[in-house]
Formats: sequence, structure tokens, C-alpha cells
Amino acid sequence: MLAKSWNESFGKTSCALACVLLLWAAGAARGADSGAKMDPGEWKKVVEAAKKEGKLVISGDAGEEWRAILVDAFRQEYPEIKVEYGGMAGRNYWLRVQQERKLGQKLWDMRAGGVEAMSFEAKNNGHLEPIRPFLLPENADDSKWVGGLDGLFHDKENKYMPAYTIYVQHTAFVNRDFIKESELQGSWQLLDPKFKGKMVLQTPTGGATFSSLGNMAFMYGENFVRDLLTKQNVVVTDDNRQQTEWLVRGKYPIVVGLNNTLLIPFQKQGLGKNIAGLEDKVIQVATSLGGISYMKDAPHPNASKVYINWLLSQKTQVKLTKNVRLNSRRTDVPPVDMATAVDPARLERYRLYSTEENVANASRFLPVIREILKK
Repeated sequence: MLAKSWNESFGKTSCALACVLLLWAAGAARGADSGAKMDPGEWKKVVEAAKKEGKLVISGDAGEEWRAILVDAFRQEYPEIKVEYGGMAGRNYWLRVQQERKLGQKLWDMRAGGVEAMSFEAKNNGHLEPIRPFLLPENADDSKWVGGLDGLFHDKENKYMPAYTIYVQHTAFVNRDFIKESELQGSWQLLDPKFKGKMVLQTPTGGATFSSLGNMAFMYGENFVRDLLTKQNVVVTDDNRQQTEWLVRGKYPIVVGLNNTLLIPFQKQGLGKNIAGLEDKVIQVATSLGGISYMKDAPHPNASKVYINWLLSQKTQVKLTKNVRLNSRRTDVPPVDMATAVDPARLERYRLYSTEENVANASRFLPVIREILKK
């Protein structure tokens, strides 16, 4: 059974979950050939060059929980490197990059956000550089990642797009203060007419909602997604925080696709304590905003290499997971939410929807989604 509510997930332990922790620890202890190309002398030169560049231009989520790590924590460790941070949704970032590159502008170093259709499109259009070749030994070690180093990378080449978070994720969430479990238990019930006009989606051309719709198509068929978008009077917002607030306050008590971290500031105020994930027919595994894309011809290449290795390090992952409440893929970083932890020994039971293959399958709906949004 998946977690009944986000706030209930913390502090739950059992024998089975303790076994998961032991498996993670065992993975962390195993040695492996890293295959890293960055020796200590070469790395020292990269760090020195990065400090001379003195700057890094990145995009990431606008939420304070992510910014506190992606910007503030890095500045504390590398005060010589200034971080210019553009907080925005991935769909908006990639559209912006497309326009800038058409004009010959190469302004960004990297995106620290979700692995999604538009990031794969950027990779296939030649706008990304591979990350794997410059990983340090501690980050290139197979034993340090659930599923090994290949599992860390979500692109078919296994070298462009690492995603360092991994956790069980629901396709839809409900506020139980307004809709009881006896009325709505699983995502397969969302076509019930009584839920018409009660759902809000993020702009579904990318991000969490796009991924969730792709999962629903996989579980229930394409017509389910078409009917959901055309018959249920769903509300669409481009403001991810607004979607979360509407869910918390019950204006729209059901959401399809949710950035879970956005619940944190509300729950600190005592709100949104009864947000629950709806059951799904297939166990989905997400990466949320824990992906990295390194831009080709980045203006600050050495600073980018320093930043990416810093972000993937065990020390940073411990801080980040505690702040955003999402589990790391590193085997030497214990899960912060045991209720959504994956079992490293049973990876075949999950469907990781942000792999390039699964995203490509979901992308078949993009023309349908765009046509519906015009109406």
C-alpha cells in the first residue's frame, strides 16, 4: 500500500523498511570501478579555472526549499563563484533556451530541474554536453547509485542527464479534508462525473502533470487521458505554487501532477496536513526536480563541472534531501521518507517514468494536449 498522506510518511518504520535501509547501506559499502577520467591533478586545475570564471548561470525551481541548496549552500562552499539563478518551471526554461539559441545566444550553463520531454529534445538537438566524462570517482562509482551509474542517467546514451532523486510517486493527489477516501480511492476513478470541475493541473505540456498523464495513459489507456482533459472541466495553471495552494485550501481538492516539495511551506503553517496520494494500478517512481542538464558551449564550463560534482556529492545530497524531503538515489544517503523509498533489490517492480523511452511514449499526447489547451 502506498503512503496515505504526505505528512504521514515521516517517521514510519517497519521491519521491511529497515531492510530497505540495510540494502542502501550495503550498496554504499561495496566498491566499484568508477571509470572516472578526472584525476586529482586535473580536478585541481578545473577548480582553479572555475574560481577565475567566478560565475555560474543556472535555472532551477522557484521554491525556496530548492534555492536554499542550489544557491545558498553552494555559495557557502565556493564563495569565489557567484551564482545567477533563474527560478522557473522547466517548460518555460526550455522554451526560453530554444528562442535564445535561435538568436545565437548561449546564456545558460545548466538546468537543475526535472528530466522531461523538452530536456530530451534539447539533447537530441545537440544543445547538451555529456556529464559522465567529468564525474569525480566518488560520483562515478557504480556502488554509490541505486541501479548503478547507468541507472543514474535517464537518457538512452547514459551520459547526458543524471537524476539524483528517486521515490515512489502518485499520479494524483487529493485533499482529504474535502473528499473522503470512501468517495475517491484511486486515480482510475477520476472520470467519475462527481469530480467534474474539482481538478487543477499544472500546464500539462511539461513537468509533473505531463508525466502523470503519461503514466495514466500507460495504466488506463489513451482514451482515459483524452476524457479526463475534455470531459472533466479541469482547470490549468502555469503557476505551480498556485496549484498547490488551491489543493491545500480546497478550491480544487484534486490535482494531477504535484511537485511535493511545494507542500512544505504550507505544512509548516499547519496547513495541508491531509493531502493524500491516490492509489495507482502501477507503482510509479519519480525523480521530480532532481535532474541535471549541462548546456553545450556553456559560458562557464569549469564552474559548471565544479557545481555538478558538488551537487552529486554525498555531502550535498544529505543536505538537499533533508531540505526538499525527497529521497536521494545515492546509496550512502539514507532515505528521508521511508514511506516512498524504493527497494534497491526490486527495481524491476517499479516504472520509472522519466527515462527517455517512457517520456517519448508519453510525448505522443503532446499534440492532443496542445489542441485541448487552445479550446
